[in-house]
Amino acid sequence: MTTHSLTPPELPPVVRRVADGLARLPTVRSLRVGGSRARGKPTRPDSDWDLLAYVDEFPAPGELRALLPADHGPGDPLEYATANEGHPLQEAELSLPASPRIDVCFRPLAQVRREEERAAAGTFTLHAYPKTASGVPSYILLSEVALSAPVHGELAPPPCPAALVRTAVPWWRGRASCALLLAVDHAAAGEEVGALGHVLAAATFLAHARLIARGHWYPITKRLLNEPGALDDGARRTLAGLSPRELTPDLVRRVADDLGLDMADGLDWLAGGEHLTPGAGRGRTHT
Repeated sequence: MTTHSLTPPELPPVVRRVADGLARLPTVRSLRVGGSRARGKPTRPDSDWDLLAYVDEFPAPGELRALLPADHGPGDPLEYATANEGHPLQEAELSLPASPRIDVCFRPLAQVRREEERAAAGTFTLHAYPKTASGVPSYILLSEVALSAPVHGELAPPPCPAALVRTAVPWWRGRASCALLLAVDHAAAGEEVGALGHVLAAATFLAHARLIARGHWYPITKRLLNEPGALDDGARRTLAGLSPRELTPDLVRRVADDLGLDMADGLDWLAGGEHLTPGAGRGRTHT
């Protein structure tokens, strides 16, 4: 299961200057362009430029001061923040007051390597993340590399391991089926809004399963459901037509059929302890 490297986009002068400055920092081993810019399909003409810097350790704020545009004023902020210290998704982000806006995400290279090992063994972790209601799988660190375009340094795009696919597909589908079980319970209790929330969560979990089932990395963003192949057209129409006031247990079951999910799988998923750690060996053996 291979992947390929994207062609680096042409960088505007201000972005090129920042990229070259980042590449000169001693801790930066590789620099890549991420997001829609990397795929040559920016969501807007003035879309931000997302730079991914893979580092041995986070640069000090003083090292980043020289990256400010030459015409910046004394009051222009240099926004630099670190988050999730000690966490697998530990990161530092830098926002530069430039036009177009430039956001730099510093990723510890050692964590990327550890996640490569885990993915090869078929394991991952789901982390809460404020930008995505469903959370993000830890293999986002690998999909970022694979779906970004190189600018400086070498960082080979990692393949999507077959072992991860074998674990992730049934895990995401089990989570989706479990969400539909909860939707039935909420609808039966008259909590229609809660029921709708679980139905939409189930669709998101199913999208993860369908996308990784193809054996290559996929963008893990807030636009996940818009990715080609994430949902069938019929299921998308069904979801778009749902109204909380009309959501009954029977309708949830019909939605499950449209999504191609068996809600009984949700019970097996819970009983096997698969919700704890994907691929950790607590649940059933998937073939």
